[in-house]
Amino acid sequence: MTSSASFPAASFKDREARLLEIGRALVKAGGADEIEVLFIEGRSYLTRFSRNHIHQNVGTEEISAIIRVVVGKRLGVATASSLAPEALAGARQEAVAIARASDPVEDWPGLPPPRPVEPLDAYDAATAEASAELRAQMAGAIILAARSKRGEAAGAVEVEEGTLAVASSAGVAVAGSHTRAEVHTVVTRGDGSGYAEGLSSRVGDIDARAIGRRAARKAAESRGPRAIEPGRYDVILEPSATGEWLEFLSYIAFSGKNFDEGRSPFSGHLGQRVTGEAVTVWDCARDPRGIPHAFDYEGMPADRLTLIQRGVAKAVGTNYYRARRLGKRRSTGHGLRASTSYECLPLHLFMKGGDSSLERMIHETQRGLLITRFHYTNILDPMKMVLTGMTRDGTFLVENGEVVGPVKNLRYTENVLEAFGRIDGASRRLVLTKGNCVVPAVRIRQVQFTGATEF
Repeated sequence: MTSSASFPAASFKDREARLLEIGRALVKAGGADEIEVLFIEGRSYLTRFSRNHIHQNVGTEEISAIIRVVVGKRLGVATASSLAPEALAGARQEAVAIARASDPVEDWPGLPPPRPVEPLDAYDAATAEASAELRAQMAGAIILAARSKRGEAAGAVEVEEGTLAVASSAGVAVAGSHTRAEVHTVVTRGDGSGYAEGLSSRVGDIDARAIGRRAARKAAESRGPRAIEPGRYDVILEPSATGEWLEFLSYIAFSGKNFDEGRSPFSGHLGQRVTGEAVTVWDCARDPRGIPHAFDYEGMPADRLTLIQRGVAKAVGTNYYRARRLGKRRSTGHGLRASTSYECLPLHLFMKGGDSSLERMIHETQRGLLITRFHYTNILDPMKMVLTGMTRDGTFLVENGEVVGPVKNLRYTENVLEAFGRIDGASRRLVLTKGNCVVPAVRIRQVQFTGATEF
């Protein structure tokens, strides 16, 4: 729907209470041996711009109920897009019918029992109330920056708020709310392009003008790229590129389901070195440097979990079912919606930085590539963590400690765990990227590029 309205920020606590009340009533109504109700309610507003003009201003509202029931050891999941009593009752009946028609899960441990969840202030009223005018001002600041370099900007400014509530027959009853703001842009100038982004739980933390200037500068400096031969190059990855590789690690290596089924590079290798000593990765949904959440989609507290410590595989993220299968008493707090096949993933990743800076790493590089971000990343070999993709929107050649000019984009094909093992520099500054990863810029020796492009 098209709208310029703002969020009703004052009502989020009332919404939490209302959702819990509805959830408890649905659980109390029974109809199955076990029942879990997950409510997701929120609103998002998006302002899009292209060719230096705002062309779309839209808002969406989401109300979703995901009901998981257990009959004996048979599970069923159904959803509703309304909180109307008849819709919820229908979804519960559908879940029961699905459960009765399903094969039993012989090792089903039951729904997770409740655990204390420490309250978390993850809701910013200014973000929730951000108006269409504010979003237009932020888009306008990016457009002005692009025009100052004779470029054209495309991108979006988005703000959202949401509430998550979980109630179950095992006694879980938790609710929490959050806000999120995101700005991203690609600025083009002739055959040059530049990308920049900013994310935060607080819209006031995002400097749209600085984002526009960064993308516009890259666009101007990347005009007239020259071709270079594929091969192995030392690379300096800006945070957007580092974050993309880390996000793919989460979906493959850090998944408790993949680990349990022998489909993770960590399967059979916990406690062993899987990458370089410079790499320490953890998940912490409560950390305000990311987009914080107090609990997962099963209502379990989201505690800090170290995944890689100085290159050694330490853990994977689990929900309650996978935790019990792996011999653990409780989950790590990384359960996803019951309606998704992924089951459990760490989605609030952090990577330890170093004592350097982007500028210093460039200065210390004899010959290499400075990479803004990756594009069209795909998985070639999940067990070896081999990815392939393209550089995009600002790829530059570095020689003798200086950026000497833009180069045409290249295709990489690389074992990411091995590549992270060749990190020899990382920035002290950590940045939140679009994949909800808080990461440094890093320098990696001898990354493999297997193809070139004409742009």
